[in-house]
Amino acid sequence: MKVLVIGGGVIGLCCARAAARRGADVVLLERDRCGGGASLENAGWIVPTFSTPLPEPGAVAFAVKSVLKRTGSFAFRVRPDPALPGWYLRFLRASSERRWLAGTAAILRLNRRTMELFDELRESGVVFDMQERGVLFVARGDDEMRSYRRHLEALLRVGYRGRVEFWDQPELRAREPALADDTTGAMYAHDERHVRAESLVQGISDAARVDGVEIVEQAPVVSLFRSRGKWHVTTVGDVRVADRVVIAAGAWSSVLLRGLGVRLPIQAAKGYSLTAHSEGGAPSRPIYAGAIRVACSPYEDGLRVAGMLELAGLDSTVKPGRIATLLEGVQHYLPEWRPTRVRSTWAGLRPLAPDGLPVVGALPGQDGLFVATAHGMLGVTLAPATAELLMPLVLDDQLSEDLVPFSPARF
Repeated sequence: MKVLVIGGGVIGLCCARAAARRGADVVLLERDRCGGGASLENAGWIVPTFSTPLPEPGAVAFAVKSVLKRTGSFAFRVRPDPALPGWYLRFLRASSERRWLAGTAAILRLNRRTMELFDELRESGVVFDMQERGVLFVARGDDEMRSYRRHLEALLRVGYRGRVEFWDQPELRAREPALADDTTGAMYAHDERHVRAESLVQGISDAARVDGVEIVEQAPVVSLFRSRGKWHVTTVGDVRVADRVVIAAGAWSSVLLRGLGVRLPIQAAKGYSLTAHSEGGAPSRPIYAGAIRVACSPYEDGLRVAGMLELAGLDSTVKPGRIATLLEGVQHYLPEWRPTRVRSTWAGLRPLAPDGLPVVGALPGQDGLFVATAHGMLGVTLAPATAELLMPLVLDDQLSEDLVPFSPARF
């Protein structure tokens, strides 16, 4: 069977390699370079603890407050997009506790084998940097500690079984002396991991080629259509024909589908990161600063600070002001950390559906066409599981019950 995957981020690469390892003849088309979008320099977290839909109770109030402050972690750009009002309304409807819990349970089921799958990647020859240090959710104030406890209680209600501890201020300061004196405690998730996202993309890309995937970069798709039982995918100067097509093009997935009359309500949620070396003041573990929603990932050559959610359309420009906001916020938590050598600043467009759930499955009325997108901030976490569950559907028409909540048909 000839399978064509559109999109060379971590989701598309995992799907392409999984299909090839199941015997398919696979071609992957990437509009730029593999991993050049949202997969490139994100925080790289593998976090079942954090795998919850973005629209949660209180999310709308937090977003409004953030916009009014003008220095918060959420921002949007006024632009002529007729789809935005409907997207916001759906986001609001999805932020009830009932829907948030149902979405959390669905993602937890999708995550069931995530850690095993990352171990299997390594065992199968994929070379990448993965650290198993857990993640520390740091609080500045009792209200924030209570919110972490409520978060864990909700996860436990829907089946989460990870190892979690709560640290008071003395224990936190003893274990992570780089943190500010006014941090009051933390929730420590033992089992979570983090990777160097760019090393993961490179490793899967290299392994996919070894497994027989033809990867074509700098090949933006111009059109796709079905004729005589086959899919025809046109790039600049080339046409590819396939039995099955998987669209894993991130925030551009909905743009590709418009030509077929398919409307997926996906917005590009821009995130930012800065990776820098400091002479001191860095944490030994990944930390999450809940009040400002910023993630910090320590690597051997520096600290990556990542965060922000900016609804600005398909614009990946790095805005220095957003980077400055990240730095200002994180230095309330890491007061001695001062970036002396900035390795990179980055912005990536994370695809986000209004209910905060991935969109994975067969597209109704489009025989042989599948989609794997809208993973939001969970692309790294969910990539291997998405590929494992989607490929039986793509290759053998076998639908896993765990994919049903993420079907494109829900829209």
